Amino acid sequence: MKFALAGAGLMLLVTGCSPTPIPTPTPTPTPTPEAAAPAMVVDPVVAEPAVTTTGAALVGADFVVPTLVPADGFKLVPLGPDVVKIDFDAYMSSIEHLQTTFTRSTSWPREGISDADAMLDMETEQGRFNRRESFAYAVLTPEGSRERGSVYVKPSSKAGYDAEVLLWVTKAEFDAGFDSQLFAWVSQWITTQWPFQKVAYPGREIPWDVWDVLPEAGDAELLAQNLKTAEAFIDAFYSFDAKRLSALLSQADETAGAILYYQGWAEGGNYKVLNRAACAPDSALQLRCAITVQDDPVVALQTGFNVTDTFALTFEGTHIASVKTSSNDQPIYYEARRWVEENMPEVMTGPCLDRKAGGLTPGDCARAMTAGYARFYAQKSKASPGGA
Repeated sequence: MKFALAGAGLMLLVTGCSPTPIPTPTPTPTPTPEAAAPAMVVDPVVAEPAVTTTGAALVGADFVVPTLVPADGFKLVPLGPDVVKIDFDAYMSSIEHLQTTFTRSTSWPREGISDADAMLDMETEQGRFNRRESFAYAVLTPEGSRERGSVYVKPSSKAGYDAEVLLWVTKAEFDAGFDSQLFAWVSQWITTQWPFQKVAYPGREIPWDVWDVLPEAGDAELLAQNLKTAEAFIDAFYSFDAKRLSALLSQADETAGAILYYQGWAEGGNYKVLNRAACAPDSALQLRCAITVQDDPVVALQTGFNVTDTFALTFEGTHIASVKTSSNDQPIYYEARRWVEENMPEVMTGPCLDRKAGGLTPGDCARAMTAGYARFYAQKSKASPGGA
């Protein structure tokens, strides 16, 4: 069987960090396929979609590729003309099930697949196997009379993985609990018997919604370059090297001005990096860098809290096109800022003049706001003797 997976500006309130955090996706346990089926793509293609391969061998010449793998209650043999009939019977018995849980497409399996299509499919899989490009296996009953599912070991379509492994079982086998049994066995088999360091199991260990937005394998070189640039951006920002930061933002949109103002604010606010996480990709052109800092404006509020700033960088090719920032400031921070705005007009019309539009004295603004926050905290503490 062949298959394919379906698959302005920044208004920065620089009296502090941006109030709306960028959510960081956190992987959730992968549901069973029947419990939470991913969205399907309606595809009118008549032929079965093909596996994408690079034409290069997936494994080294010294690796002996398994061709008969006995296990408890089943065995694996390469997909090919010898199993065309039982393979056809297996997937045609589970059209809706496989469209929903495996291919996420209506193009395979589907009604109307001919014997010639099925045989061409098997010959193609056999050719890839023989050329060591990818390895498709039929999961048969021990005596070989019926196919219970299939396993595919193939080049990863996403950057950062040595291989990608997928598998399916028929609807009847799924209902009998064989899917989880086969996945557990396959995971162990790949780990112990194959020469890969990092294997992806999309739709299982990696939820489909996470997998779908990972950088494509072909983007690996571009991603590596943009990650390097993103780290250089963070270096320049927190070393308060405005000249270097300006150079990195030379082709960016109007958000560049806000970021440069924020850098001046951060320098005036005495930002000290406490934790610098590596920049992480949403794609080769979308990167996030989360930095936890200690800064004087927040220290003035005496909460003991350290803020994490997240920079979302968008690239066009290899240059930064846009940067947006957010933070996880506590409510008291915004309360303090409103208090200064209402009670210290000399700050708002002096050093913080036009702060939302790229004013000229961001460092002075940060220092004046810090003093204002300290006055706010003192007044709040006096009004509440038991604590601020």
